[in-house]
Amino acid sequence: MTEQEVIRTHTEGFYGALKARDFDALSRLYAADYMLVRPDASVLSKEGVLRDLQEGGLRVHSIEISDVRVRIYGETALLTGESWTVTSRAGKETTAHFRLIAVYVADGSAIQLAHFQSVSLPI
Repeated sequence: MTEQEVIRTHTEGFYGALKARDFDALSRLYAADYMLVRPDASVLSKEGVLRDLQEGGLRVHSIEISDVRVRIYGETALLTGESWTVTSRAGKETTAHFRLIAVYVADGSAIQLAHFQSVSLPI
């Protein structure tokens, strides 16, 4: 696992699948015990996230990331950065600005997302 592979997995794999609503790709990318911790401190499992995306109707229109840093410790990588997103749910568009940490783990030849957490920043 290299820094470039982690960044590509995050931006093209994860963000690409979110924007395309490619639930199969997300299901493969998320580790079995994936955990999402939202800025409001709510926690979702892999199944909860996929259900929310599918049934909750969240649509991701754009995602920009900056100040990206990747630190690799053996088979684990921590990606941190600052992100701006534009999403909509039930026709209501929302812009968010947050600092994030994404934890990736090497699983054979694949890289999986094990944990994603963010804290809101001023818009």
